[in-house]
Amino acid sequence: FLMIRRPPRSTPLYSSAAADVYKRQEYVNLERFMGKWFVIALVPNMIEKGATNSSDIYKLNQDGTIDITYDAIKDGKPRQIKQKGTVINKTSNSEWTIQMRKPFVPFMKFPFKIVYIDDNYEYMAVGYPKNTMGWIMGRKSQITDEEYEQIMISLRKLGYTDEQFEFVQHD
Repeated sequence: FLMIRRPPRSTPLYSSAAADVYKRQEYVNLERFMGKWFVIALVPNMIEKGATNSSDIYKLNQDGTIDITYDAIKDGKPRQIKQKGTVINKTSNSEWTIQMRKPFVPFMKFPFKIVYIDDNYEYMAVGYPKNTMGWIMGRKSQITDEEYEQIMISLRKLGYTDEQFEFVQHD
């Protein structure tokens, strides 16, 4: 377990930049994107708040949909959620909808917008409308202060603040 210090407090650069109008990643190579991503930090939500050792595995299906398996430990017990992603912007591949498969939530789809990915596909960030949720993820469970700050610069431009994000513990 690596303890990382939080970067200094800052204010959003564009306070009117709601995530429903925010900039997306210009292009995402889906084949490079697939695989395991650790949740490094997130804007807490009811499903993931308090979870540790969180990660997603993304698998591209032949029909172009994406199987997503979320694994974590919550309340001392393993937790798994199966989801299906559908790319809705085929030009950029950075805008998806996500539907819960297990537990199944019919007729409910959630937006998924990749707003940052580094050139090596080692770190990425996902934004959410009105910045009510957000994720910083990496191929490894640790991140340096410099890498975290680079991602936060992009997220601040979208109206996120440092204070919104909490680090996820990984053992």
